[in-house]
Amino acid sequence: MEHTDAIQDSFGPSMPSAEPRSRERQMIPREHGAYAELLFPMVAVFLGGSPTTSSWLLAIAGLACFIMNEPLLVLFGQRGARTQREQSGRARRALTLLMLVAIAAGIPGLWLAPQLAQYLVVLPLLLGVGVMMMAIQGLERSGMGETMAAAALSSVALPLGLASGLSMLASSAVAGIWLVTSLLGTSVVRLTVARTRAKTDEELRRVRAARVLLILVCLAVIGVGAAAPLAPRGWILTAALPVAVVVAAIAVARPTARSLRTIGWGLVLANVCTLVAVVAALKLIQDFQAVKSTLPFPMF
Repeated sequence: MEHTDAIQDSFGPSMPSAEPRSRERQMIPREHGAYAELLFPMVAVFLGGSPTTSSWLLAIAGLACFIMNEPLLVLFGQRGARTQREQSGRARRALTLLMLVAIAAGIPGLWLAPQLAQYLVVLPLLLGVGVMMMAIQGLERSGMGETMAAAALSSVALPLGLASGLSMLASSAVAGIWLVTSLLGTSVVRLTVARTRAKTDEELRRVRAARVLLILVCLAVIGVGAAAPLAPRGWILTAALPVAVVVAAIAVARPTARSLRTIGWGLVLANVCTLVAVVAALKLIQDFQAVKSTLPFPMF
């Protein structure tokens, strides 16, 4: 889900100039969907786990790294040559500040984190570098770019979950759920835009094929979610059901790009339902483990 808007500068007013200048913008990412892809897994592990000083510091560092994307794009000219020329100074200052925040929060956060969490921090960092490299080349909105972005943003649940007292299995489940739901949401938006823009018979055939494939993937996710309670502690996977059902319904309904705002709000609501389900499942898992440890016999 991608929406962009130019908004007024929050880094302070610029000095008046005799030449007309381009509208200044905040040095924060403009892709609204990316915020959801990052914040939903973060909120899930914080509400579902037991946040520590380490997890809070790592979250602050992660947010700083995420926001760095915008000033970097300005400096590399991906927001336009005029923006690069007129706002490169602001971009450099914002980038320097964000780097200092990331270092100041990240180093002590890593120091206090469990050893496995320290290793797993490398995953979102490497994926984030890959996303940035694609963005510099103007490929951040390609299928590969959006897939890599979803993987990078959802993978923050791994180190944050471990730092918040969750198990590796639970942290992986949270990351996996948000990766799947992010990809489903992105895919249905891309499909809606492609269907609206399709002009030739060949383009329409490709859109129909993509639509059928997306519906089949949604049905597979729904099937896994419905069967998940049959596996011990597998019911956390049912949390992906709301997004899969909503995306499947949108794909069947075949709306046009004029409905993107409605689609976006529908996906947000479905993600909130998924968030509630994930948090509830994590709390149940922790309560179950606490009870199980007091029993004189194994349950399974």
